[in-house]
Amino acid sequence: MKERVVEVRSREALGKNEARRLRRQGLIPAIVYGDKKEPRAVAVDPRSILEIIHSESGANTIFQLNLTGQEARRHVMIKEYQVDPVKGSLLHADFVRIQMDAVIEVEVPVHVSGEAAGVKLDGGILEHVVREVRVSCLPGDIPEHITIDVTALKIGDGLRVSDIPKSDRYRILTDPEQTLVVVSPPAKEEEPAAAVAAEAAPAAPAEPEVIKKGKAAAEGEEPAEPAEDETKKAESRKKEAKKPEGKK
Repeated sequence: MKERVVEVRSREALGKNEARRLRRQGLIPAIVYGDKKEPRAVAVDPRSILEIIHSESGANTIFQLNLTGQEARRHVMIKEYQVDPVKGSLLHADFVRIQMDAVIEVEVPVHVSGEAAGVKLDGGILEHVVREVRVSCLPGDIPEHITIDVTALKIGDGLRVSDIPKSDRYRILTDPEQTLVVVSPPAKEEEPAAAVAAEAAPAAPAEPEVIKKGKAAAEGEEPAEPAEDETKKAESRKKEAKKPEGKK
């Protein structure tokens, strides 16, 4: 594959005003540093950097910066970059110098292949715990990604860093016991909201009179007569007893 070459130009002025002036010209400010040398301020076309960021190898891409007018090329990587949170445009970039014969450390994305048995047959969920691992290698040996096969995983199974296939091109630095993926049981279906609300709502208190009448009817008892009616009946009996015989 042909090596990428990005044109940059040196800049002397610094600060926000200079950054605005560069952006009006379709450029962005950038810094080149590393390899025990002084940092250098440059200007670069953001489109060429965005192409690298959005490529398969992304920020791990090794490419050359060519200083316009000097034919001075140097291998670099994108160390950091800033993006406008509203417009999504690139605002600034930092490049680090790379020695192609010196080992470096980078973060490499982890991809999965296959469909886990626990997902396919039992409706489980494949959860990604870690999506990148740190590796050390020569710049020319940086993998675009590392692939792990999840086909045999059942519910409750997982893969760790130690399960990644070994390679003589790079050494994995991430903790071997770090979990990469795990198959979790399917999520339980939530009960309908109305049923949950009905169960959660307290029962309305019944009226005491209704409860008392219902109990008497159930037990075959007649309701007790009011005390006032009993008193009137007793007085009527006394009057009847006092009447002389022969009178009506």
